[in-house]
Amino acid sequence: MKKLIVLMSACLLISMMGFTQKVTPDKVPAAVLQAFAKKFPAATDVVYVLKKNNYDIACRDKGVRVFANFNPAGKWLETKTAILEADLPKEVTDAIAKDFAGFKISEVSTIETTDKPLYYMMDLKNAKEGYKVNFSPKGDVMKKTLIKK
Repeated sequence: MKKLIVLMSACLLISMMGFTQKVTPDKVPAAVLQAFAKKFPAATDVVYVLKKNNYDIACRDKGVRVFANFNPAGKWLETKTAILEADLPKEVTDAIAKDFAGFKISEVSTIETTDKPLYYMMDLKNAKEGYKVNFSPKGDVMKKTLIKK
């Protein structure tokens, strides 16, 4: 039984690796490279990953960590940008103080997508529980997901 579990775990790991693979720029479609360069002209430390037929691109843009997603035709789909807690709008920090008193904030970022306006995503944790929470710029909770320990 133990061998079966190890074998199944290995197969699952190998199959997951097939959906995500780091690629070199010469393997990235020209449309993706052009769209990325246009959207992030100051990008450095660029890493390309093919994930479920789309291209996740990690980089530094003006010193800030950015993760962008493009489809193979070069259409921009999403950008996740790391920010400091101090850069959150007052409405968001007020909502956290009111609705998540005693929680610590970590992994703060902005998310922009083609079909949703900019929002803020972060992990909020206290001694007992943790949540991944999306806030609108006005401080409204858009989504709250329990983080499993």
